[in-house]
Amino acid sequence: MSISPRWTRYYPLLAGLGLALGAAGPVMAQPAASSQPSAGAFVDLNRAIKAYLDGEGDTAAATFEQLLETDPQAEYRPTCMYYLGLIALEDGLRHSGAAQTANKAQDREAELRENNAARVSFTRAQTYFEQIVELTDPTAEMVQAALLLGIAQLARDDTPERQREALALAERAEETLQRYVSETEQGAIDRYGHFYLLVARYRLALTYRDMPGRAGAYLQRLNRAADNLQQALALAAADRDGGWLTATEYEDFKTVTTYYDALLALVRRDYQAARPRLVTVTERAAGTGLAQNAQGIIDKLDEVEASQPSRIQLPVPAPIGPWEFEGWLRIGNWYDSNVILLGKQTTLPRGYKRKDDYRLDLSADFNISRNISKSEAPWLVGESLTIGFGGGTANVWQPNIAQFDVNRYPARAYLNWQPIPDLYLGVQYEYSYTQLGHEPFITSQRITPVISKEWRGLGTDRNQRSLGRTDLYYTQDARNYLDRLTDFRLNRDGTYRALGLKHTFHLVQAKDLPYMQDYYAAESHQRERMSSLGEDWLKFDLGFEFREERTVGTEFELGGDAFIWGLHVPLPYRFAFELQGEFAWSDYTQPSIFDYDRKERMDFMQRYNLGVTYTFVARGELPQMRTLDVKLRTGIEMTFQNSNIWNRLGENIYEYDRAIYGAQLEIGF
Repeated sequence: MSISPRWTRYYPLLAGLGLALGAAGPVMAQPAASSQPSAGAFVDLNRAIKAYLDGEGDTAAATFEQLLETDPQAEYRPTCMYYLGLIALEDGLRHSGAAQTANKAQDREAELRENNAARVSFTRAQTYFEQIVELTDPTAEMVQAALLLGIAQLARDDTPERQREALALAERAEETLQRYVSETEQGAIDRYGHFYLLVARYRLALTYRDMPGRAGAYLQRLNRAADNLQQALALAAADRDGGWLTATEYEDFKTVTTYYDALLALVRRDYQAARPRLVTVTERAAGTGLAQNAQGIIDKLDEVEASQPSRIQLPVPAPIGPWEFEGWLRIGNWYDSNVILLGKQTTLPRGYKRKDDYRLDLSADFNISRNISKSEAPWLVGESLTIGFGGGTANVWQPNIAQFDVNRYPARAYLNWQPIPDLYLGVQYEYSYTQLGHEPFITSQRITPVISKEWRGLGTDRNQRSLGRTDLYYTQDARNYLDRLTDFRLNRDGTYRALGLKHTFHLVQAKDLPYMQDYYAAESHQRERMSSLGEDWLKFDLGFEFREERTVGTEFELGGDAFIWGLHVPLPYRFAFELQGEFAWSDYTQPSIFDYDRKERMDFMQRYNLGVTYTFVARGELPQMRTLDVKLRTGIEMTFQNSNIWNRLGENIYEYDRAIYGAQLEIGF
């Protein structure tokens, strides 16, 4: 007869199984029943594990059993039982192999003897595994504990030799469990055999993920772990239908597999899928250690989301995987002192009531992207690859100067590759169609490659303080102007190029600014709600840009450069101050057709943008929608352009001043 594993009364304690199968720290038994082992006991424990690795099963088993007998309440008890279970499984597999050999030799007596011995060994293994489930502390921290399958790593030891030993233990355990479920009658119907194999492969996937050259093994273990999970569930359902499990016991087992299903999603970085599964576990297993573990992981996800909320995910079936969505909606009301850029001492053109007007801005924008990490795609060279596309609309309406209403419709596609940590290579293509006065005005095709580098402090810790970011970019814009021309020399069709370099200096985070610390201390009830705002930076940026604009006509062809700078200052009470500036020089290549002396045009433009932003809701603050970001910005933008061109009437048509001030509400999600 075959042995059917019916371990049903310990389902709620299965959360602690991870510590019996793998830990980065000590394996803990129930606190009330544990004692502190001696240094000699740990020496004996490691000696026994070494004997197991060397294939000396009997010697290892004797040492493990001696340890259990010497100190039955020691914290390493689950460790001993786990290896005793594996040794018993291997012993049973040897007897099963001998029985098959006897069957081929038609030695019925030897076959019966070996089969009976195999059943005894498998029963002993099941007993050990059952006791592990009963004894292991279910309140242990799974996020940190579930890093390695090799539980020889009882004390923190990250030496290459210890890592190789842990990996050897993990791979041998997987091999033993795989043989058990695939080569024996007992293992084939043992839902816990598949469950242990699921856990083993989950741990191996975590290990392989960060090992050079093991990406294929990582992906294989991850996929097979998912298969083992489904098989374990199917066997549990069969046991329920056959009367071996009650409906309640089946639901308990299903809760445990749901927990590991969530862990597999976490390995894939699919946090949107992991969260609801973990929430389900907390509801179904309320009051148990398993629910505590699930809630602990949810809390950690919340911490990450508070500082760096992940975008809204659009579920897409494999192999494409989930896409991320982000969008913005902006509405503003402004007063523009020079809508038509009327030059100084220039007569207002006929058909225009005035040069200044109020205006209403309304724009919407979105991006849909897919980030692929090297852990998800073994074929990927580098750290990550992001592909995406987006679009939107931007509209400006003037009630009194409708000829200068602007409607713009952009669409884009982009690619962003991270070959090594903190270095990004990206390229974006954008097509836009613009109307002026509700008439066709410009079509544009722009391509922009970018190289970006994030700078951090010395050392190898990826979580070190950011020092800033450098962006080197080039843009080439092919424009086609659709307005009617009175002179071919005014034809602005052509290629507009720019090469720029910009660096942002991260000076101090908001939470570390003295006046912000005082504010947090005075508003302690706001500290948790405003934690995401504390991640903001006091920062300063500088940049320089070279421009070359080659047009069909002669009037607007130029070469020039610009100096750009900006300052961002976090303030108390959810405010921030921003100041941006630009100094641009433009040297035109041909004499202007409007200048009385036919001089070549030269312009110098100054732009200053001052603003104060109030944050109603920062990203990560609202639990129901962590990507929501709502800000109100008020400010003024001033432009002063000087030019050397004067027409026959003494009008400086290219020299003007302009001020735009008002407020804009921005909603991001």
